[in-house]
Amino acid sequence: MYQQPDGWTEESDRFPVVPMTTMLELAADAARRVHPGVVVGYDDVRALRWLAVEPATRIEVTARPEGPGRVRVALGDCASVVVVLAERYPAPPAPDRTGLRDPGPAPVSAEALYRDRWMFHGPGFAGVHEVSAVGADGIRGVLRALPAPGALLDAAGQLFGHWMQLRLPVDRLVFPASVERITVFGPHPASGRLVRATARIREVRDLTVRGDVELSGTDDGTVWARIDGWTYRRFAADERVWPMKFTPEVCGIGEPQPGGWCAARRRWTDPASQELVMRRYLGAAERTAYERLSPRARPAWLLGRIAAKDALRQLLWDGGAGPVFPAEVPVGNDPTGRPVPLGGRAHGFRLSLAHKDRVAVALAHRTDPVGIDVEAVPSDPAALVRVALGPGELRLAERIAAGSGTGPAAAFTALWCAKEAAAKAEGSGIGGRPRDWAVVDVPAADSLLVVSPAGRRHLVRTSVLHPLHGPAGEHIVAWTDVPAPEAAPSTLSSIDRFPVTEASHGI
Repeated sequence: MYQQPDGWTEESDRFPVVPMTTMLELAADAARRVHPGVVVGYDDVRALRWLAVEPATRIEVTARPEGPGRVRVALGDCASVVVVLAERYPAPPAPDRTGLRDPGPAPVSAEALYRDRWMFHGPGFAGVHEVSAVGADGIRGVLRALPAPGALLDAAGQLFGHWMQLRLPVDRLVFPASVERITVFGPHPASGRLVRATARIREVRDLTVRGDVELSGTDDGTVWARIDGWTYRRFAADERVWPMKFTPEVCGIGEPQPGGWCAARRRWTDPASQELVMRRYLGAAERTAYERLSPRARPAWLLGRIAAKDALRQLLWDGGAGPVFPAEVPVGNDPTGRPVPLGGRAHGFRLSLAHKDRVAVALAHRTDPVGIDVEAVPSDPAALVRVALGPGELRLAERIAAGSGTGPAAAFTALWCAKEAAAKAEGSGIGGRPRDWAVVDVPAADSLLVVSPAGRRHLVRTSVLHPLHGPAGEHIVAWTDVPAPEAAPSTLSSIDRFPVTEASHGI
């Protein structure tokens, strides 16, 4: 399901899984052991969780009769289905010749469907031969029967899912979840045979799309199978998540900022969408660390890794490195807990990250220590002022607020974040004594000068990070200013990589 660099040895990072339609073939094999006959259909198909191929998985298959000609099969906790068997196939119905509403030519060819990564399937399951027409209420195409178990029905699902990719305005990342009924009217077409397919959309909801598919012969139009009530689950995929399906090596969910840092914001609301993003970004060792965390701690940790990896990749891209997949820049922690780039591509780079609420930020540099912090602007900053700021800093914050037009709370938060960022860059942390770190000057409109207890001076810049939606929820970001690296020529423009959709504004 996930593209990785050529020659990548950790197969689990690609997340190969058994298609739902292949699980139907496994269920049919189990059903025949307890009931004779030919498989003429499936009822109540439920795909419950992914059945991964790597690492190898052992599951328990149970099959029990459930009335005449019906066998309930469970494939571990991955899928459940009622397999319908009979002595012979039922007579095929007349084909549905109703036209699509407002049909038009397909904007994506069958070849481009796989070449350009609309579908992740390899040759064994690349069964869409032609995308013939796309309408307001469905899609038509031609499929090729392939030898892999379940490949033909999977190709029908690919065609059905492609309508959603083309026509849904948001959350176009979809996967099959359930089917009410599949009826089979004859033997499986021989390998290489072409089959016509028409998918009709019956219902589009916020989280699901439901429709029906008819498969028939290309020669005489005889209906081979009908799929009723095929429901696809929609996963969160906005303008930053969706492109990663196609080119994860040159784009990211992180938002590069003018100051050289990267922001990542939580663009999903459900655990299933989060898992898909997690697998897009984390390698095997990082997934192990992620799974050790409590479910409550995972979202912020993942956002921090996204921001860090995209900050590192941006440095590499700016240096002319070419494509870099997220798994190629693993991020770990040193003995003190500081984030450290691992692996060969970003080895030795300096990195700092922070997260708060639904936001994470990261700053990377090839050689110089860096620090970054993010905090939400509080509605009542009294506690922050009492703990973190001295009298001179209060006057400074008031001047900043008056000069920038922001409220006092944002200015107080900026000073606090500046101290945290400077302490991270110094490597000591703030040590629970924020007043020992003094903000003493404002060299520029969006910069602060922070002096550590040891007398070291850190130039820190600040910015407002606005929420994705709504007027409330602003955050302040502060980061240490370091010399910008000289950009090397690159074939990838910044627009190709990261179209910045939301700008930050300096305090």
